[in-house]
This record gives sequence, structure tokens and C-alpha cells, in this order.
Amino acid sequence: MFKKYEAKKISNVKLTASTIREIKYKNLTWIDIEKPTNAHMDMLKEKFDFHELLLEDCMTEHQRSKIDDYDDYCFIVMHMPRYKKQLETIEPAEIDMFIGANYLITIHEGELKPLMTLSRLCDSQDEAKIEYMSEGSALLLYEIIKRAFDYCMPMLDKIGILLNKINNDIFKNTSKAMLKNISITKMQIINFRRIVKPVRPVILTLEKVIVKYLPENMDVYFDDITDKAEKIWDMLENDKEVIESIDSTFTSLTNNRSNNLMTIFTIIQVVILPMTLVGGLFSMNVAGIPMNDYKNSFWIVFGMIMLPTSVIALSMVINRKKWF
Repeated sequence: MFKKYEAKKISNVKLTASTIREIKYKNLTWIDIEKPTNAHMDMLKEKFDFHELLLEDCMTEHQRSKIDDYDDYCFIVMHMPRYKKQLETIEPAEIDMFIGANYLITIHEGELKPLMTLSRLCDSQDEAKIEYMSEGSALLLYEIIKRAFDYCMPMLDKIGILLNKINNDIFKNTSKAMLKNISITKMQIINFRRIVKPVRPVILTLEKVIVKYLPENMDVYFDDITDKAEKIWDMLENDKEVIESIDSTFTSLTNNRSNNLMTIFTIIQVVILPMTLVGGLFSMNVAGIPMNDYKNSFWIVFGMIMLPTSVIALSMVINRKKWF
């Protein structure tokens, strides 16, 4: 029931474990392939006679989410978000699935924890097989997709916490660190939306085509999946509006701060204008400079500088409300 295969990476001469689990309960077979190889695809071709183009899709990364309905089976490609803690970003994890009347095949790179957890649980515990595999392939597929969507909620909660923190601190902190937090959160929301958006029409289509594999009166389960997908999308839409408003506010605060700095620099230039003008005039190395030989000329020039400078500075202090 449990087999392991080893595949060698030619590029860096490392061994990467490829795992295939074949889990059976009554007349239902679940084959879960982690890190697929060409040998796995040959096995599926021989055993199930899937179209070779579909098997090529399974070995091609970053296929767009889609569903292809055939007479005897459906081929489903789904991308679900996963959080990469080291990079503080959200990236897609691809699941390729074949579903038939008495089998379900899942193919993935081992990056989606809910799927791996369920696979190992059903492989090791009879109680899990009874709970998740007793009603057929469609409800097993439902459980996988439901867990994948539930896995999105902690990521959305984390984004919500970041948004609240940024919203509370934005008027206190306009540093580069705040800009970094806004940019990271904005990219997480963008990537999340980019992954989830193509999944929504797949779920709507799946709700219609999965009926032929469902037990009677159990189509309500996939209504629940549709509701989860729409709820996640609504939360992302709200987060998108919030981060765009925060980004706009931060830009306005930064521009206002820059304008205030320019105002201060302008005031300083105006205040020191008499000093610059008088100092420039009396520093010219030409004949006929007034008071060149007068013993109190320094104090006269000093007064010519400080008197207008003081008047200008006092005027600006009195009218400071008009400047700031």
C-alpha cells in the first residue's frame, strides 16, 4: 500500500524523495503522488489510460487552474495559496487531480499541508478511511478542497492583523520600515488574489460536473465549497481596498512631510538672505568698498546683517500659523 521512489536531481546531484500512496477502502482507491516523476506518469497512463497531454500538464509547473470534463473522469488543476515565512510572501501550490467513479488521484509537490496531512491520516488510520472515503470519490475530493480553503483562513487573518497594525501606526511612523510593511502586505494581497481568482470559475464548474460522482442528495457539499471560495474572495476584496487606502494615506503623509521640509528650508534661506547679501557685498575684492578703513565698520556691517535678519525671523515667528 505504501511505496517510495527515489529520483535523482541531475543539476545538483541531490536525492529528492518521491512518494506515492495507494489508499484503498471498499471499492474506492486514492492514489496520492508527491513530487511526481515520469515513471509515475507512465504508471498512470498504463493503469488508467489518461490522455498523454493531461499527464504532460501534471509535469508542467504553473498551469492555470482549470477543469476538463471527460466521459469517464475529470481532470482538475487547482492552485492554492501557501505562505513562505522566509520570504514573507504568498505563492501558489499546484494540485493536479483525476477523479473517476471509484478513484481519486492527487498529484502535487508536497507544498500544501492540508492535503499531505489528510493523505497520511487516511494511509495510517482506518477510522479516517471510514470517515472520508466511505461515501465515494466526490466527497473525498470535497474534503481535500475544503481543507485547502480552510488553510487560507489563517493567512487571511494574518493579513488582517498586519492591516490593523499598519492602520494604527501610520500616523505615528512614516519611516522606511512602515513603507516596507505596507509594500509586503500589498504584495501578499496581490499574490493571494492572483492565485484565488482563477480558482473561482473552476469551483463553479466543478459544482456542476461533479454531480455524476456524488451520492444522491449530497450536492449541497459543493455548495459549501462555492460559499467558502466567495467568502475568501470577498475578504480579499476588502483587504485590497484597505491596503490601497493605507498606501494612499501614507503617500499623502510622506508628501506632506516633504513639503514641510521644503517650507523649513525656504524659511531658513529667507532668514539668512540679509547675511548672504551684505556678506557678499562687503567681501568683494574691489576698490572703493565703503568703510574700509573705519575702525567700527565691523559692528556697522554686523548690525546691517542682524537687524533685518531679526526682523524677518520675528515676523515669521508671529505669523507661524500661516506657514505650518
